[in-house]
Amino acid sequence: MAAMDIEAAKDQVGYAVQRDVHEWLKGLAHSFNRKAGGGLLSVSMKVTSPPPSPPRVIREDLLRALTCPVCSRDYGVYAIALFCPDCGAPALASHFSREVELVRRQLELSATKEDSDPELSYRLLGNAHEDVLTAFETAQKTIYRYLVKARTPDRYEELCSQKLIGNAFQNTDRSRALFGNLSIDPYSSLSPDDLETLSLNIQKRHVIGHNLSIADDRYQALANDARPGQTINLLREDVERFASVAALVVKELDTELQPGAK
Repeated sequence: MAAMDIEAAKDQVGYAVQRDVHEWLKGLAHSFNRKAGGGLLSVSMKVTSPPPSPPRVIREDLLRALTCPVCSRDYGVYAIALFCPDCGAPALASHFSREVELVRRQLELSATKEDSDPELSYRLLGNAHEDVLTAFETAQKTIYRYLVKARTPDRYEELCSQKLIGNAFQNTDRSRALFGNLSIDPYSSLSPDDLETLSLNIQKRHVIGHNLSIADDRYQALANDARPGQTINLLREDVERFASVAALVVKELDTELQPGAK
């Protein structure tokens, strides 16, 4: 949780306490005045302080709106969520589905620019492709850290160190090895073609993001769609397939958040 969220929660609790104390004092004064009437001297109690105003927290980072598939409640999160805040149902797969939806909308926008501005169309495709890997890596990293802390808290510092994790979740073999520490294999349900799709597209992402989409020797060893020095091929179907396979892995990890999963 962000530090500002923790402080906001404390402010909300403080507000609730002040409201309760204010209402209690009003009730005390009413009871006192009712019993203190009559006699030579008249004594009354009055509560003059106004009730506190509710705290207002305004965050400038992007709020994502989600709907829980279990309880159907709408809620908002910042960045990523593992559980529905209302019923506690796992939310990782729902969150990733929203990422995939946004990627598909980027692909639709890219298609509208294909004839008029092919360079921009390709750039939009590249951005959508990058977003898939970013969301995929973040989802894996977030649930991995959560599960390590929940299941082997005594090894958290060891298994979740920055040196060990690094960019491991951008590599299927390294990711598998990390989840192996928890006896989990999120890739077990994937076919060989699915695994190849993941590996190839992760490598494509590195070329697109770090080499201006120009193939190098390392990329040619994995794929034959471009020789060194050529721009690699990137189709909308590639990005959609990449997102769909990544979603299968995230869905598998989402089951680890179910009550009783070990």
